[in-house]
Amino acid sequence: MLKTELLPPQYEKDRGWSEARFLAESMLRTDIETLHRLMPEVNNVIIQVMDIYSGTYETIFRSQPAISRRGFDKHEYKVNSTSQVHIYGQLSSEQAENVYQRVEHKAAIIGAHMHQLAGIHTLAATQAIIYQAAEVDGRWILLYANESLEEFTGLPVRSFLGGSAPVQVSEFIHPDDLNSVFTAYGFTRSTMQSVVLSYRLRDKNGIYKRVSEQAKYQEVDGRYQSVSLIWESEGDKDQNDQVVDIFKKLEDFTQDVSLQTGTEFLKYFGLRIGQLSGVSRIILGSQTKSTWWRTWLIAENAIRNPNFHFLLNSEEQLMTSSWNVTPTRKEEFYQLLYGDYLYYSVLPITDTTESTTAFIMLCTNEPIENRAYISNLIDLFGVRVLREIAQCEARDRLDEQNSLLNRQKHQLTQLVTLLGELDTVSDEAEFLYGCQKSFANAFELAGLKWYFWESGDWYQCSPLNEPHQNWYKGAQLVQDNQKILQLDECRRTDQLIKLKQQRCIHWPIGISHVGFLVLELSFINAMPDVEILQFSKNAVHLAMQGLTQREVLRRQAMRDSLTNLGNRSQLHAWMKAMLPSQRKSALMLFDLNRFKEINDSFGHQFGDKLLREIGPRIDQNLRGEFYFLSRLGGDEFALFYPNISPKEATKKARMLHDALAEPYLVDQLTFQVEASVGISFYPQHGDDGHELLRCADVAMYSSKNTGRQVTYYSTDLDTSTPHKIAVLSELDSALASGQLFVVYQPLMDTSTGQTGGLEALVRWTHPDFGYLSPADFIPISEMGEGIRKITDFVIRDAFSHINEWREIIPNLQVSVNISPRVLLNQNFPAYIENLLEEYGVSGKSVIMELTESTLLVDPTRAIEIIKSLALLDIEVEIDDFGTGYSSLSYLKQLPISALKIDRSFVADILSDTSDEVIVSSTIKMAHSLGLKTVAEGVEDEVTLVRLMRLGCDIIQGYYYAKPMPVNEVMGWLDRNR
Repeated sequence: MLKTELLPPQYEKDRGWSEARFLAESMLRTDIETLHRLMPEVNNVIIQVMDIYSGTYETIFRSQPAISRRGFDKHEYKVNSTSQVHIYGQLSSEQAENVYQRVEHKAAIIGAHMHQLAGIHTLAATQAIIYQAAEVDGRWILLYANESLEEFTGLPVRSFLGGSAPVQVSEFIHPDDLNSVFTAYGFTRSTMQSVVLSYRLRDKNGIYKRVSEQAKYQEVDGRYQSVSLIWESEGDKDQNDQVVDIFKKLEDFTQDVSLQTGTEFLKYFGLRIGQLSGVSRIILGSQTKSTWWRTWLIAENAIRNPNFHFLLNSEEQLMTSSWNVTPTRKEEFYQLLYGDYLYYSVLPITDTTESTTAFIMLCTNEPIENRAYISNLIDLFGVRVLREIAQCEARDRLDEQNSLLNRQKHQLTQLVTLLGELDTVSDEAEFLYGCQKSFANAFELAGLKWYFWESGDWYQCSPLNEPHQNWYKGAQLVQDNQKILQLDECRRTDQLIKLKQQRCIHWPIGISHVGFLVLELSFINAMPDVEILQFSKNAVHLAMQGLTQREVLRRQAMRDSLTNLGNRSQLHAWMKAMLPSQRKSALMLFDLNRFKEINDSFGHQFGDKLLREIGPRIDQNLRGEFYFLSRLGGDEFALFYPNISPKEATKKARMLHDALAEPYLVDQLTFQVEASVGISFYPQHGDDGHELLRCADVAMYSSKNTGRQVTYYSTDLDTSTPHKIAVLSELDSALASGQLFVVYQPLMDTSTGQTGGLEALVRWTHPDFGYLSPADFIPISEMGEGIRKITDFVIRDAFSHINEWREIIPNLQVSVNISPRVLLNQNFPAYIENLLEEYGVSGKSVIMELTESTLLVDPTRAIEIIKSLALLDIEVEIDDFGTGYSSLSYLKQLPISALKIDRSFVADILSDTSDEVIVSSTIKMAHSLGLKTVAEGVEDEVTLVRLMRLGCDIIQGYYYAKPMPVNEVMGWLDRNR
């Protein structure tokens, strides 16, 4: 190792900051003074550079003295990993950006310079000339040079530094060598390769001496910099080679540690110390407790080994500096520390300002000679090492706490989600599979087993791979007496049985169709919180009881008693469950021709036997395929075929038509019937089961009327629908005869959990077509004057009950939907004012709901009318917010009280992160504008809880209450006030 002074006295005082500040002044002062003259609104420009020894940023330049910056905006910019710029003043973001761009280039150069300076200064006392340069404003300037330059040229080093330096190094190069030197500089700058030059350089006596230069260029944030080493060619070549080698290692060292933090910093620090000291094995560790230690780095020949914690009864061994000690203990633990090396050295790392204690251990087969060199490097970076260790330990503790909280939150979320899902599950296998899947996601499980008790014996089943009906097949008899006792106790007490030593619990699920079920969960680590387990156990138990009851009722409600096929309700349930996951499907409707003749001639009992043959005939021809078959009533059958193309569905329908036309043998008599078949396709003909069934019905009647075997739906077959005609022609009579009526849906105030309002909703029960959805008649009524009549009917019905309801809940408000056609009538405010007087109702009890599209029809008039309503104390809410394209500027102009978030965003808030972001953003925006938020379509408890956490003020949906007739409202309000 080259013997050289490690830290020159001047550098040891302030680590080179005085030189760096001089450089910053010379590079920036002129530009900054010009900037202050041109932009007096700039108060101060401060440039900070990271101190790699402490890991903190230090101010290296400020354009103004340390005056008060109170009252001025602060703009922060991170140039790169080494420097940052702070700009103060009464500046816009654009102005601050312009100021930053003026200083960014030079700030980056100064930051990179400070990190290279550490390695350069470590060799500052060598006879070789070391200098650092950078390209600034299109020209190369000297950033730093050691004292050897002054010794060689006879001129002060500072006369070469900065953009306004009076002397250039190039002036000392022999004129005949200038061209070749600059050509070589250009080559290494373009290729980024190190190059060694040989040329003549004039010394202080005017004599040209032959020198060698190693020049290395690098690109830092898109800007060129260089570091060069110059020595006399006649000098000691071995010594010069050592200088170059050490210089490169130190440059790598400072570059590595300056760019890293945390464990990465500790890793690179240790590896580079090992490289610079030439040791084979290095260990970096710290004290965690009084006698416990941990390692942060164990590296052998630059290969990292796993870290570990260890107990050491005496800290003296690691807290006392020692060099080249011969290991005397051969126990396995000490082998982990020393390995098989002949010598080890220990360097404690402590500081009075830090509470952390650390050490570095170096293991070699030869005694270490360059002790001062290594000690100085550790002294330089010791505080930084201790601080990084302290921050790593703090992050570890925080990560551990956050991990525990996140684990509990994850467990609770999974279990709450499971409970919401179990309330809708109607299949036992799906129920158990859902439990199993959620438990596996919620807990870190080592194992999961199912047990069931039947006829006095216990049987063990493997976990379900999928929800299939025969999940219990292959169960094995339990013969372990201790296990049987544990399971018996679980069944007898119906309580969780915790086996702490085995980190295992037995969880009683309840009665199933195979017997009493118990779930065994084994955990990898500690068992979950007992309160979470107990809560989940009770809820799952109740859900299991509910499943059993639903199974009985479902079988009764969803089956056709004659054919044992699914009925109309079952068909809609199948389609509702399957369609969301389908890209293409088909619904086939079969109607038997001449069946009435057979029924009338041979009797209903004979006809029933024939109907029972239809299902098996279809099953026989579709054996092994996936489909859903149901009887809708009479001689009508429906077949829902998932994941099938229109072409293939038409082919299947023709095949089934031919199969159904084959003769039937009933009570020794042979009969032949044919079927008229109609087909509708998803999604071309509808996006739900009701619309698909209607279209298939239209197609089927077309087949029957035209005599075709199979017809698929088209709009040509459905030019008009009966309910459209009814809406246009029968509205007046429907209003007069009471076919239209108003229902009221309660809204829950999330701050109290009580009813805070009602929404008036119109319904129509037609004598011929039955129940009509508002979507079936409201859009059509808006084409004429019908919408005004419907609105008047709803408002009068609501106003006639408001005062009675407000006796129970004084602050109750009733909201009414107002269409654009009604609102934009100039006389609408006067009309509402007259109704308020007629019924003696306060405007504060009324809310008008408008869709976003209302604002787009005639914004100016809409704003004027809404403001008129506000003068009557009537609040206005924006309904279905987020589905339209209204300008957000209207929210500031209008006296709006709330935004109603459309159900399309609420429905999938638990599974679609985009919907959750939209809902959360809408709530935050509304609150910042002083508005409330109402969430529509809340169908379950999990969604309610999520919305409450997001800060939603009011919820509306079937989970809280369905729309109810007016005669049930008083009782509801009395129970929920």
